[in-house]
Amino acid sequence: MKRLLQCCLLILFIFSPFINSARAAKFKPIVLHPDYQHDKFVTLPKDILRQFRAYLASFDSEDDDDGDGEPDLWGIPHFVAYEIKRFPGTLGAGPERPNNWITDKKLAKAGIAPTDATYSYSPAFRKTHPNWYDRGHLCMKEHAWRLGPNADWNTHTVLNAVPQRHEFNAGIWLDLENKTAEWADEYGDVWIIAGPIITNRTPREWLGEPQKGEMKIAIPDALFKIVIKESDNPYRPDVLAFIYPQEGPGFNAGPFEHERYLVSVDEIEAVTGLDFLTVLPDWEEEDIESVATAELWQ
Repeated sequence: MKRLLQCCLLILFIFSPFINSARAAKFKPIVLHPDYQHDKFVTLPKDILRQFRAYLASFDSEDDDDGDGEPDLWGIPHFVAYEIKRFPGTLGAGPERPNNWITDKKLAKAGIAPTDATYSYSPAFRKTHPNWYDRGHLCMKEHAWRLGPNADWNTHTVLNAVPQRHEFNAGIWLDLENKTAEWADEYGDVWIIAGPIITNRTPREWLGEPQKGEMKIAIPDALFKIVIKESDNPYRPDVLAFIYPQEGPGFNAGPFEHERYLVSVDEIEAVTGLDFLTVLPDWEEEDIESVATAELWQ
């Protein structure tokens, strides 16, 4: 009996991170806003789709990402899309956030999505993985805060995150997020599509410790972001497209040189397999996507 109890305690210890993180927090009520079209320009293909008040997420399913004929799982979203509008007031301090990030219980049970435990490093794991990876938002919490505290809270989920190097996440990526909010306030409305880039669509590094009951998730080599605003011509929106490697000089201290990372939309499509701006007429889409904008919007 004593041995059985010891075994039960050992099993509980091994799987407690998975259990605790899965139960730690729940989504707040999701009330969609009728005036927002988060993926207005329609990004394709969509995988496992989840809609929130502040964003839309397309999460990787058990498909064949690397083209080897076998199903695989990355455990991260393919992209997150959202609209951000001008905010007339002052946001002030943000609302509370969950201690552990939220998972989709059905997807976690099916082994498709991780729990927050995957992002928690053990001392042994740190020895072999010295880089510090954050739960990197794709839809920024402060952007969602414009749509209320529940919208802000619901950005803290693995459905809206990829592993991001801390210096990158807290440096140049954060600065670009702040710029997109400034552009929304200046121009009234912008649309953002962000996601991971996996070189050759074959992950080189993974985060997570399966021996502890954690799902392994792919670590992106780079991230992309596309920012769109309308122009006087409804068929020719203004577009900025960026690709940032996870590591780079000057990523953690400004002034940040975002112009260095401007690319064409075609380049992002080539490395992700995604298709952007699909609602535009073909000739306009092809023309817009083939050109890399040289300068940031003022």
